[in-house]
Amino acid sequence: MTVRFAPQTLAASAGCPGPRPLRDAYDMCRGAFSRWGQTGGWDRSPIARLRNDHTRRAVAHALVCLTCAVAPLAAAAEADPERAQSLVDAREFLLAIDAAESAIDTIERSSHRYDMALAEPLVALGDALAQVGESGGALGAYERAVQVMRVNRGLHHPDQVEVIYREAAVHAATGDYAAANARHEYAYDILLRSHGATSTELLPGMFTLADWYLTTYDIFSARGLFEHAEKVARAEGRASGARLRALRGIAATYRAERFPPGYVNAVEAPRAAFSRDQRWASTVAVNAFGRGERALIELVNAVREHPEAQPTHVAGAMLELGDWFIMFEKQGRAEALYRRAWELLEDEPGMRRVLFGQATPLYLPLPRPPKRPEGATGPPRRGVVELSVDVGQNGQVGRIDTLRSEPEGKMDFRVRRAARRARYRPVFTEEGPYPSDDIRIVFEFEYFDAPSEKDAASTAGESEDVGAGDEQGKPAAQAEG
Repeated sequence: MTVRFAPQTLAASAGCPGPRPLRDAYDMCRGAFSRWGQTGGWDRSPIARLRNDHTRRAVAHALVCLTCAVAPLAAAAEADPERAQSLVDAREFLLAIDAAESAIDTIERSSHRYDMALAEPLVALGDALAQVGESGGALGAYERAVQVMRVNRGLHHPDQVEVIYREAAVHAATGDYAAANARHEYAYDILLRSHGATSTELLPGMFTLADWYLTTYDIFSARGLFEHAEKVARAEGRASGARLRALRGIAATYRAERFPPGYVNAVEAPRAAFSRDQRWASTVAVNAFGRGERALIELVNAVREHPEAQPTHVAGAMLELGDWFIMFEKQGRAEALYRRAWELLEDEPGMRRVLFGQATPLYLPLPRPPKRPEGATGPPRRGVVELSVDVGQNGQVGRIDTLRSEPEGKMDFRVRRAARRARYRPVFTEEGPYPSDDIRIVFEFEYFDAPSEKDAASTAGESEDVGAGDEQGKPAAQAEG
């Protein structure tokens, strides 16, 4: 337990006029102890202690003054918000929580609940709580940090956006994608109000929201933002980092349309009511994959034109376009680009080995782990499926063998189906692409044992809906079948 005191109160009770400079308090203590020793203060006999009563009072007075001098320094150390954040960065989350709470308490006692200095320790507290799984506490800390920023800097000041992104991350981690989506869109709305739709300062916000839309498979909204970002980024130059990122994003939306993920963290809530000017929604063009190809071709041309472009930069852009062609079954065009990238990396043998020395997965839509059955009890168990696959020189999977499936029949069919749809960048040498044998795919997951028939019957007896209880008691294999 931490004992707290007010130095002014302690000083007044001892007759001290208030906190003194630390050096003065130290000199006072040293002089008092010296006088006490000269008059027999170190003598432990009762007579000597009584004889030096006046000197003891002087020593006590000096100690109080020293305490009052040190107290403000201790309070300043407690209120140091950077210490809490440094502990979060060092992954000392429990210590960070203590440091942040102490800093918040100190600032509140010396000021008020809306002091701007509270924002930093509140954010650090939210970060630490999020890392230890206390999502509710983290959201509360972030919400209060946003309130403090609004009171001090205005309702729509862009400084609050980074905290709102943290709120969105916590919501997404708990599976509340609708709330996470709302926070992402609100953050973008703040940046739009602050910077304007055509400002390059809006680009980071555009990319963050567009990436989020890709995560939730809202590909058309993502595409609209990436397309508008590409237009805005032209002000920074044809080969600016922002424009290249926008071109990659445009291509990613078309690739995701053709190659969807194994499962989608979809947002079930309605979208925010953005106007067309705010949303920059793309004209819906289904299966127009040539536009994605053109975006990557423009990416290669822009990188080539950059005055400071290195061979590795050009090779990387060509590799992206080659991967696009291999995924869309245009092997001849992919091979030509891979060969050119191989030649550009002549002075980078290590990079050659990383990029071309083994079959590299470009698309592997692994399934969602199994859901927890109704009525299941006990901790989760660990399962695994291990496959051995052969990859042809066209990047597609041929033979598939199941090497391990624990528990048998639980997830192996779904993992095999994902492997069949996979696309790989094949091994490539100066002679061209090569097939690969025995490529391993290992899928680990958690699952829960389904309730036994006895437990299901007991649940059914206690429930008004007997049919629902019987359904809960089915074994997992029957339910999946």
